[in-house]
Amino acid sequence: TSWTDPNAIYVGLKAGSPSVNHGHMDIGSFVMDALGQRWSMDFGMQEYESLESKGVKLWGKEQEAERWQVYRYNNLAHSTLAFDNAFQRVDGYSAINSFTNKPTFLSAITDMTAVYKNAVTSAQRGVAIVDQKYIVIKDEITLGEKSSTVRWAMVTPAEVRITADGTAELTQNGKKLQLQVAEPANVTLKTWSTQPSHDYDAPNTGTTLVGFEVTLPANSTNMLNVLLIPEGITVNKETKTPLLKDWNK
Repeated sequence: TSWTDPNAIYVGLKAGSPSVNHGHMDIGSFVMDALGQRWSMDFGMQEYESLESKGVKLWGKEQEAERWQVYRYNNLAHSTLAFDNAFQRVDGYSAINSFTNKPTFLSAITDMTAVYKNAVTSAQRGVAIVDQKYIVIKDEITLGEKSSTVRWAMVTPAEVRITADGTAELTQNGKKLQLQVAEPANVTLKTWSTQPSHDYDAPNTGTTLVGFEVTLPANSTNMLNVLLIPEGITVNKETKTPLLKDWNK
């Protein structure tokens, strides 16, 4: 919303492919700032020497390469989706398909279908800053002959409190942000630890994954609609964001 206001809202959306040199399985991941704080973050890389010195084979690019077992390198440790806790497809590529620069609706959309092709027939993600006030993360997902459990997650350095009304209150440095799930209805928010299980992984102290899981039926089209609302802004939880195809209108 501004390059000079320290309290501006900033959102960055990641597309591309895990197969690029030094790439991660982070397609669809987003970073987000507001109120002078980073609320959705990216761990970044782990120093290669710390992994290679422990025998980790880092340079394989195939789907089953040991590289993807490194915690920070796969999609389970990013602010994106996972279907049945599976890794993204290395050979997939996602482009930024469209964007808008209207002051009341700053947005970008990426088609993630290729990195989730084993689970979905279509998966698109849009991120938007609405009215210069709050953020929408909207996923439109179509499944084929198999059902799937999708995990929506966001990596945050904030303290997370799940409230009685099914929202999450994030707090850091005296500032607050609310995470609301507008669609689907009645999901249960939860948190996951970012403590990795391998002794070669770097620690991720002071961070949390917050989000939800929902089982999507076969042959269905589904909307995941999440609102990130800085303190001082009021948004109706029933707010329905337009379909992605209408974001350019």
